[in-house]
Amino acid sequence: MRYRIQADTVITVDDAFHIFQPGQVTWDGHVIVSVGPPELDTSRVDQEINVSGGIVMPGFYNGHNHAAMTLLRGLADDSPFFEWLEQHIWPREARLTSDDIYVGTLLAAIEMIKSGTVAFADMYFEMEAVARATEESGMRGWLSRGLVGNDDLDFVKLNQSVEFVDAWRGKAEGRIVPMLGPHAPYTCSPAYLARVGQVAKDLGVGIHIHLAESPTEVQQMQQQYGLSPIGVAWQAGLFESRLLIAHGVHIQPEDLGYLTGMTGGIISCPISNAKLGNGIMPYSLLSAQSVPVGLGTDGAASTNSLDMFLEMKAMAWMQKLVEGRPEAFNARTALTMATRRTAEILGSTGGVLEPGRPADLIVVDATAAAMTPEIDPVANVVYTATGSNVLYTVVNGEILLADGLLTRLDERAIIQEAKQRLQHLFA
Repeated sequence: MRYRIQADTVITVDDAFHIFQPGQVTWDGHVIVSVGPPELDTSRVDQEINVSGGIVMPGFYNGHNHAAMTLLRGLADDSPFFEWLEQHIWPREARLTSDDIYVGTLLAAIEMIKSGTVAFADMYFEMEAVARATEESGMRGWLSRGLVGNDDLDFVKLNQSVEFVDAWRGKAEGRIVPMLGPHAPYTCSPAYLARVGQVAKDLGVGIHIHLAESPTEVQQMQQQYGLSPIGVAWQAGLFESRLLIAHGVHIQPEDLGYLTGMTGGIISCPISNAKLGNGIMPYSLLSAQSVPVGLGTDGAASTNSLDMFLEMKAMAWMQKLVEGRPEAFNARTALTMATRRTAEILGSTGGVLEPGRPADLIVVDATAAAMTPEIDPVANVVYTATGSNVLYTVVNGEILLADGLLTRLDERAIIQEAKQRLQHLFA
């Protein structure tokens, strides 16, 4: 079917950062066919949606998530990072069933769709359940099973990951892209990482890993291997595939030789990194060397919210603060990171509104008092709007949220099921 959305503003995030006021986006099937002023395209469509006071823009690509951790939201908040992880999160995760993870991922999908996220990169376990939930939600997912392996080189879970890649590559109309997910260099030995790197090359898939997230991790890698976490990953051959580095908070100047020219990039999760006391990513250091940097939320257990509007605000504010200059980071950079840049890191052509691109877009309500006046619509989107302002979410040409209502998922039933499953988890 052929659709068109007309609104007061269209923000394209294309190379020239075109903004049309008023504007329209038309798509046919899964692909955008025209973007521009209303008079640009007057062709017949099957459905036309007019949103007075709306802002049409690319949907968000959440570059790092553990979706099913919605079930652990609020657990042991305000605890030190490794205490939080080892004493609270991991013991609860050990009790999660495949059905729990399926429901937790659906719960995350509701939150993401309603707040304008069209795609996410996920690392967890029981990935068959995550993939089923992703397929049913209508979202795009770059999915990887979290892998832990030390010197015993137990490859059972790695072999399961290979089976997952074979089973789900290209499924759900191409919306699901499998990856390999070695958890981190402090949970995976160099030999294990090297094996994962080789398997990724053989399969032609990307790698999703946590690197340089905390000071403790950096110290541990130096003590054990005399290398930074980035250096450990490089030596293991992970940079020979598309590499999605989650966090990168403690990247040092000496790491730039590894990162410059890499395929993939780094996903900053500013709220999670601040909340867990891990620090602020050195964005200016990376930007000066043209290292790609995108945005993600991390799991809801560490960031509490999967709202990418909040991540854009946090990224901008923290970089302005750490640099001591308000001009050091701007709203357009934040919006580009949350859309186009993260999509590019994942190897997608999404995150941009222009002909030939995937029909992944959202409409934001700009009629609220807090969004008035509209002197700069990009500034309003980044610094004022939240997920509650999203009216429409379109993924792969399908409208998943229409005037604030989900079209695929039963929100009430999923929330009720999630609450029931929490009883055994916290018994």
